Amino acid sequence: MSHECQCNNDGTVEETLDVLEIPHTVRHAAILGALAALPVKGSLLLKAPHMPNPLLSEVKDLEGEFNHEVVKDGPEHWLVRLRRAA
Repeated sequence: MSHECQCNNDGTVEETLDVLEIPHTVRHAAILGALAALPVKGSLLLKAPHMPNPLLSEVKDLEGEFNHEVVKDGPEHWLVRLRRAA
C-alpha cells in the first residue's frame, strides 16, 4: 500500500508518539491530527504520563472508527495503542 506523499511507508511500522514531546497548548490537536492521518488498519502507540481518557473521548468525534488497547497501565507512564478500524 502506498499513499500520496510517495514516502514508501507501507503503514506496517507502528510509530510511538510521546505526548510529553508535544507542547501542551497543541497536544490534543496534534495527536488528533496524527490519528486522522492513519490509514485503515493503521495504528499509533501513544505514550502518556496518565491514562488519556479526555483524549479518548475526543477520538470518538474523528471521522472513521477507532479502537484502543491499553498496552501499559502506569504507574510511570501509560502506553495506549490506537488503531483505525475503518
